[in-house]
Amino acid sequence: MYLNSLKTDYFHTAIPELPMGKYAHIVVVRETNSFPLFQTDGELNTAYVKAGLLPAHQAPRARITMFKRKQTSAERLHGRELLRRYGIISATPKDEKSNTTSPYFCEYNSAAFCKRCPDCIYYGFAIGSAGSERAKVLVDSAFSLTPFDVSHQSLTFNAPWENGTMSRGGETRSSIGEQDHVLPQVFFPSVITIKDPTEAEFIYVLNNVLRTRRYGAQTTRTGTVENHLVAAVFANGEIFSNLKFSQKLYDLTGYEDEGGQERAQIGTPLEAGKVLDAASEAVRSLLQEDGLVYTVVDGAILRDEMNGLTRDEEQFRSILGQAGEEANLYATTFGAFRPKTAKAK
Repeated sequence: MYLNSLKTDYFHTAIPELPMGKYAHIVVVRETNSFPLFQTDGELNTAYVKAGLLPAHQAPRARITMFKRKQTSAERLHGRELLRRYGIISATPKDEKSNTTSPYFCEYNSAAFCKRCPDCIYYGFAIGSAGSERAKVLVDSAFSLTPFDVSHQSLTFNAPWENGTMSRGGETRSSIGEQDHVLPQVFFPSVITIKDPTEAEFIYVLNNVLRTRRYGAQTTRTGTVENHLVAAVFANGEIFSNLKFSQKLYDLTGYEDEGGQERAQIGTPLEAGKVLDAASEAVRSLLQEDGLVYTVVDGAILRDEMNGLTRDEEQFRSILGQAGEEANLYATTFGAFRPKTAKAK
């Protein structure tokens, strides 16, 4: 075992072919640290949902939505960087005959998925008639804790000439406009679920979450987000949804209406420490309603242990190597490269 705070029976020794009822949930609260853009067609993604779970919080509120792919795409790409750095996959195409040994050439979101690396096996792929693999990492859209009206701001953007002004030779440049941005210190409670993980798989996915710092559009200029690890939950089924998590946390952070004015007793912007304390309380309260057999591992303890692993390069390289071997074994036993006789069955 690499993680001493966890038990061996939380994990499989190899990736199973069929679902076996072991679920590992990574519970995080994503906090914006700049002005990210979670948008489609030029507008921030929003949804009208009930404010909270309490009877006093049943009125609908508009919330900013962080769609699932805006989470997983960023995290997958950071994981793939590491796989290339440590020789699990290659950035250089090979001919079909020479691509039978590691590192395998693998290109994201194309027909050149290698179909056998940790990214392909854990997060899944679909290449039309060339094959597909169902994701073992389950992610859903996340909803802002605070309502839309206190979570965004319209900012003006421009594209000046090289002299730093918008005019040259008596002409004013027309490249100026406005764009809604998510404000800093807006929180998106989120649950990432891994079905039937091995320990190396769990570490790989958790590390991707913890090391990813930018989400949404225009990430070369903005989009900084900090992922606070609240807890890891090991259970025999799926736990509560992101929306329910946000609504429960809304109830616990002191929101109330006064004379038609919505306000937070702990202040806006919300104080991160108080939000995280409330998130831990929300997790334990919601789990009691789920009717599952579960174990909760404190996020602070797990993060400290993860930091120790990832700072030791040789040990981290070993974990990634083990993840690569497990993924390849699954691909050649049950996946795209299983024996043809097995396919006929």
